[in-house]
Amino acid sequence: METKNYITVSELNYYLYRTIAAEELLQNIPVMGEVSGLSIAGNHLYFTVKDEGAQIAACFFHFKKSSYLPAEGEQVLLFGSPEYYQKGGKLSFVVNRIEPFGKGKLFAELEKLRQRLAGEGLFDAARKRPLPRFPLKVGIVTSLSGAVIYDIVRTFRKNNKITDLTCINVPVQGEGAVDAICEGLRLADTQGFDAIILARGGGSSEDLMPFNDEKTVRAVGNMRTVTVCAVGHETDYSLCDFAADARAMTPTAAAEMLSFNAKELAEQIVEKTIRAGAMVSLRTDALYQKVKSRTRDVRHICSSRLNAYAQKIALRTQKAMRLADARMTLAERRTESLLAKLSALNPAALLQKGYFRAMKDGKDVRRIGDLVCGDIFRLYGADGTLDAEVLSTEYKETL
Repeated sequence: METKNYITVSELNYYLYRTIAAEELLQNIPVMGEVSGLSIAGNHLYFTVKDEGAQIAACFFHFKKSSYLPAEGEQVLLFGSPEYYQKGGKLSFVVNRIEPFGKGKLFAELEKLRQRLAGEGLFDAARKRPLPRFPLKVGIVTSLSGAVIYDIVRTFRKNNKITDLTCINVPVQGEGAVDAICEGLRLADTQGFDAIILARGGGSSEDLMPFNDEKTVRAVGNMRTVTVCAVGHETDYSLCDFAADARAMTPTAAAEMLSFNAKELAEQIVEKTIRAGAMVSLRTDALYQKVKSRTRDVRHICSSRLNAYAQKIALRTQKAMRLADARMTLAERRTESLLAKLSALNPAALLQKGYFRAMKDGKDVRRIGDLVCGDIFRLYGADGTLDAEVLSTEYKETL
């Protein structure tokens, strides 16, 4: 007969179960830790209790309403014993009493960070921008491996098929998630989207921690594009919710906030276009009649005024003509008088009377003293010129 040199899984689990159950030091002990992932099924309470170095699943069977119900992130004191479930190979801490111990360190740190960022104005309502009424390009920063992206797309496509949806794939939990989410947001912010959804499904507090990281929160707060944060379930809150322009209780709710019914919109546009056309037609007819009436009024007024102006012009023209005739007559008389005077003063007329004009070297000789014996000068008469020589002079000096 072959010798057995192994044990089965059942044997191993039974041994572990007996070992833990037989250890008196582990029976009905107080354990202090922070509550995470709290859920209630029937009258049983399930959650994880943790500290900075480790965590363990916990359950409180037959939980009573009179018992203390801890909040997410709260530090509590649990009384109970660890139990090893043989069939499933799972170790858990079975609780029989819960007492409050104070809020957990993680919750306190998050609250401190929230207060500091709020003090910087990162969560101010004045920074919030309204969501676009009809977004045609929407970016979704989430993981393609989860059901979130399908829920969002399905919700959008229920209402319309014209909104362009683009997913930027990033890990939403685990190591490196914070940097990947921040880089995804920065990339989305450069794509010209009308709005951006930052989304992930529900999970424990640890799963949601990337959305409470200061780097992620600041990345959301610095977005130039309108951003909706849809992280977790209705009761889940992250610091990114406060920094975003809007918070959606779930990713599906985010899609409902941004989607619009394209068919209804088209029908409204057609209806309003028809109504607008009818209104324009009515107003056009009314304005035409008004213009036609005003045109008749203007014609009548213009005709009356033109007749009055024509009469004034005719009267003033007649008056101007009379004045002009009188002034012309006066001007003619003055002109004739001046011509007569000019004619009398005309040197040519004097020459006709027998006078001569004497000039020497191109200059008029006005006095006898201008000439001396022997000077040659020229005389101008009515019928010509002659050159003469001064033989002698005799003149009288004048005072």
